[in-house]
Amino acid sequence: MNRGLVHFDPRALIAVLVAASFVAFMEKSLACEVSLLIVLALLQSVSGHWKMALGFVAGFGLLWLILNYAMPYLAVTPLGALTLSLTLARKIFFCAMAAALLVGECSVHRMSAALAKMKMPRQILIPFSVTMRYFPALKDDIGHIRDAMSMRQMPIAARMEAVVVPVIVAATNTADELSRASVLRGIENPVAPSDTERLSMGPLDWMLVALSAIAVAAVFFVGGSY
Repeated sequence: MNRGLVHFDPRALIAVLVAASFVAFMEKSLACEVSLLIVLALLQSVSGHWKMALGFVAGFGLLWLILNYAMPYLAVTPLGALTLSLTLARKIFFCAMAAALLVGECSVHRMSAALAKMKMPRQILIPFSVTMRYFPALKDDIGHIRDAMSMRQMPIAARMEAVVVPVIVAATNTADELSRASVLRGIENPVAPSDTERLSMGPLDWMLVALSAIAVAAVFFVGGSY
């Protein structure tokens, strides 16, 4: 159970994700990046995900050290081609940080309820709900396959080769089972389902949305050069 000090509404966290993505790709200074890192780490911490926050802070520090101290020496080697990839990863890093908070704080059902509150078209909401339930099930299947390979004491090289076909078959079966289960549970019913989540935007949620909008506006007009 999450023992965080604050529990944000999924819609507020979606606003944070959109703002973080915009700011990450528009900013041009280290100060802006560090500010965004601190804000997202604080949100993760007060939500009860302090280990997640520490991991992302350490990951950003490692990425920054590699880009500024290791890559200049590797630029003349074939590894120099990684510079562009790592630079892009530095931008995507903040998107992943905000998305991790959203996924860690909200269940699939809670996320779907929030998107329904936002009047998301069912053509988008239904595939999203099925997809979000697909990856955890696929992760469990891969874990079962890995355990079976370990029990048979297969060599690492043979294990890597033998796991591909079972994973593909398991992925296909899982997708089919989830689609059937969703249809049986009435996901295609045109009547709006009962709202069991009782989502409501509190003062902190609206403040978070307002701060996200202010951050986007500041970076848009200032250019993220501060």
